[in-house]
Amino acid sequence: MYEMKIQCEATDEAIDFCDLLAEQIARFFSVHDRDMFVLSVHEAVINSVAAIRQSGEETEKNTFVLSLRITEEDVTVTVTDEGSGIPIKQIERMREKSLEDMLLAESGRGLLLIKETMDDIWFERRENGKCAIAMKMRRGRNG
Repeated sequence: MYEMKIQCEATDEAIDFCDLLAEQIARFFSVHDRDMFVLSVHEAVINSVAAIRQSGEETEKNTFVLSLRITEEDVTVTVTDEGSGIPIKQIERMREKSLEDMLLAESGRGLLLIKETMDDIWFERRENGKCAIAMKMRRGRNG
């Protein structure tokens, strides 16, 4: 088993870095669907960076943490930030709608895309009341 945590500032460079890291993890550890894994991690990181930027606070808290846990069976990714958190309304919408329902919507497709492409998605409540997004994809043949 491998575990790592990377703390990044909420910058475009950090988004690019996380994309590159996700590509390498997906390739090296043979996740089931490499492209969808990378896209899902990208969406989670983008959402985190957007939440941090919307908070408008210029402190050391304008960072997010990308955590990876790799076992023989799967790769789990968690993205945590100090932003405003994922609104309950958005979580409820994700449970009620499909990606197809939201294709032409202005926003809100990222979580649905993650839900439909990863093997599992869940939200973790933190001590501060904020929510982190976690997702898992099994390892195996690449599609």
